[in-house]
Parts: sequence; structure tokens; C-alpha cells
Amino acid sequence: MGKQAIERVDSVTFDNIIAQANPFFGRDCSFDLTAVRWISPAGLVQLATTCYALRSVGRQPCIFLGDASVASYLSRSGFVAAVRPVAKIEPDALVTVPFDWVRGSNPMLIEVTKIERGRDLPELLNDIVMVLRGKLKYKKRDAFDVATVISEVGQNTFDHNKQTCGFIAMQVYEPRPGRSFLEIGIGDYGDGIAKTLRRNPNNPANSTDLEAIQIATRLGVSAHNDPTRGTGLYHLLEIAYKHEGMVQIRSGSGKVRYRMDKRVGFPFSVAYVPGVQIALQLNRKKR
Repeated sequence: MGKQAIERVDSVTFDNIIAQANPFFGRDCSFDLTAVRWISPAGLVQLATTCYALRSVGRQPCIFLGDASVASYLSRSGFVAAVRPVAKIEPDALVTVPFDWVRGSNPMLIEVTKIERGRDLPELLNDIVMVLRGKLKYKKRDAFDVATVISEVGQNTFDHNKQTCGFIAMQVYEPRPGRSFLEIGIGDYGDGIAKTLRRNPNNPANSTDLEAIQIATRLGVSAHNDPTRGTGLYHLLEIAYKHEGMVQIRSGSGKVRYRMDKRVGFPFSVAYVPGVQIALQLNRKKR
């Protein structure tokens, strides 16, 4: 049986791509996006972290494209510039148009951006606050609460890992007038949640990536023996619950999607990818 054609790449369907290639346990580290017609920020970040993870173990991933408009979006979204140092894109002729000159010009878009240190975050957080306040009609305090959580999660991408980096991307969508929503993707290709939590012997024991995700969302659970740490993922869920959003946390071979109306997480076993990747969706406030 041949590979199933994948027409969209988001935080859900990304796992279909990884399952088909199984790049960390097989020979194939190519990703067939020839049938793809739509890609979300979380999908971009997850694919970028996968490419960097493969390169870090001496393999060169290759991304195959088929649709010219998708290739143009990958360039405009900053994805091509982000992954070209570590991955091949075929056919290369589809992504030769540079978009560096328009980077940062669209307030509804944060291009795929590498985050390696604390000073990479403030400008991005300001952009997120402006979108939440202006487009999604959040109160000032709520917008800053969201930015604080994003800052904490972004900080984890380099605080908890060595010799790796993180990525962030955001886009606002408006499927119908007055019904806007944003998606933010954040990810890294570091040690992952399970290994990070095991550094602190005071944490509950975890044997699987799924268990580690569920433990990590409890208040105060951290790699550090410090009561002021371990707030990021807990507050991420609280923010999403408050604003009726969506959160997905992926780490290693586990993934949990959180349904905000019932405050419950749905666990899935998935093909292995190093690190932690998070998707957050927030809707425009109803008047």
C-alpha cells in the first residue's frame, strides 16, 4: 500500500507525515508535501524542529513540494529561510523568491523565528499582545497574561536544553467576519519533557512520554527544585481554559490535546520526534 496523500499540515496531521517516514528509526528522512495545500504555524514549527533534530544526528532531511502557492507561503512564512541551513527543498526552483524584505511587515503573522536566548522573545511578545488587543479584542490584562505564558514556554526551549534551539510562529485567521482566531506554534528538538523532569528526584516517576506530559502540567512540577518554577505548562492550560482555546502538547512519542469545555486531555501515542512542540489556539472575544 502506498503512502497516503496529505493535503494539510497542522498539529494533528503532522503525525501522519512522521508516521509515514518514521525518520528517527528508519532510513527515510524525506517528507512528501506534494499534495499539501495548507500549513499552519504549529505545523511549520513541528516540521522545522524535526529537520534540525535530524541534522543534529548527521542526517539531511529533504522536503518535496508540489504546489507553487504552498511553496510561496513557506517562503513568506519564514520557514524556508529557517530550514535551508539543515534541509534540502525540492524542487528548489519553487522557493527561489526571497521574502526577507517583507519580514515583520504583516502584524497578523509572526514568521518562523529561531529562539536561542531571552533577548529573542520581547519583540515577539509585543507583537502577540498587539494582535490580542487589537484583532481578538482581549482586555489588556488578559493579553499580557497570554504573553507571559508564551514567554515562559519559549524560555524553556533553551533553558532546558543544550546545543539546541527553539522556534516560534504565529498567524491570525478570519474564516468569517468577526470570527478571528490565532494559532501559535512553539517547539524545540531538545531532551523532551520526560528526560527533563527526571533531573529533579522530587518529581513523580514517569516511564512514558504521555505520563510525563500529564505530570508536567501540574503546578510546581519542574526540572528545578525551586517552588517558583514549573508554572509554564500549568498556566498555559489555565489561559486556554479561561479563553476557550485549544492546547496540544507533544513530546517524544506522546501527544495530549486538551479540550477546553471539559478540562480534559486526550492522550495519543505518536511516532517519535525529539523535544517538545506546543500548539495554542485562541479565539476572538465575543461581544
